[in-house]
Amino acid sequence: MGGEVIASAGGTEPAPRVFTHTIEPEDQARADLYALLSRLYSAAPDEALLAAIASAGELVVEGAKNPSDLAEAWSALVAASAVMDAQAVAEEYQRMFVGVGQSEVSLHGSAYAKAASGKQLLVGVRESLAQLGLARQPGATTFEDHLAAVCETMRLLITGSGRAHPFEVGQQRQFFEDNLGSWVFACCAAITAKSVANYYGRVAQFTECFMALERDSFAID
Repeated sequence: MGGEVIASAGGTEPAPRVFTHTIEPEDQARADLYALLSRLYSAAPDEALLAAIASAGELVVEGAKNPSDLAEAWSALVAASAVMDAQAVAEEYQRMFVGVGQSEVSLHGSAYAKAASGKQLLVGVRESLAQLGLARQPGATTFEDHLAAVCETMRLLITGSGRAHPFEVGQQRQFFEDNLGSWVFACCAAITAKSVANYYGRVAQFTECFMALERDSFAID
């Protein structure tokens, strides 16, 4: 998905200067995992992505309360990617998240929670994006409260793409707590509860472990 949904708000202002900067390896790893999850929830992985995940090494986890949980969930996803056929995963994605008439599971936060203000979560996400100077890109068809879009936003906040510096940890924490942490665990549970969830059961388990690490890390900072 990488930047196809959320970007800096443009309007009539001149194009912003593009900055390049380095971030800590731990933050780059976080951003990479958010990018992967965004891609996996935006559409089914093709053969190339399955092969890339299957060839990935072990996940080194630092600072987690239960590092083995995340590492094991990653290993399970790697193993699943090595044996899954792209067409089978595409059919699973279609049935789980698209469906005919109604999908098995919604990937939109508004299906699970409301914003802190009591408004629809989608409205809350849009307000958060506006405060950060971000917005959905023109032509994007994915709503801002979709799990893929929210993960993409977290990646952007960590890397600070197009900015002189990444967004502050406090801003990352606030966005996570308001627009992701309040519902992502319920979404993951809904996915794993479905009998048709094969590959995406592994994706959801890894998502849950990674989001728990993010939640716990933000609580410490």
